[in-house]
Amino acid sequence: MQDPQQEHMRSSGLGAMAIALMIASIVGFGALATVTRFIGAAAIPIWVFAALAAVAIFKGPLGHALATRISGRIPDPGPAEIAPEIYAELDELRARVGELEERVDFSERLLTQKNDTRVPGSSS
Repeated sequence: MQDPQQEHMRSSGLGAMAIALMIASIVGFGALATVTRFIGAAAIPIWVFAALAAVAIFKGPLGHALATRISGRIPDPGPAEIAPEIYAELDELRARVGELEERVDFSERLLTQKNDTRVPGSSS
């Protein structure tokens, strides 16, 4: 049984991605065919350049991302490395929150004492 998240990702994104790639391919080849029809044999370098560009794009990070998306695999990011500065900042924030809690408690005690000492029926 597959993970429902992977199944949803595969079913929702795969069809749209395949259609987008097909449309891009048709548009690209149509443009190259039109250029070839107008300039003839001089279009050979354009075709070579377009093929090399496509290979370079699909061999790079974009191609790997597309392959991962199409296959439905979710890459494992590995353990996250957290810098010591982050831990130091977290400790500082915890200390500040602790101080704020103490101030709020003190303020609540003062307000409670002030309300307890007030005489019922007084105007202040």
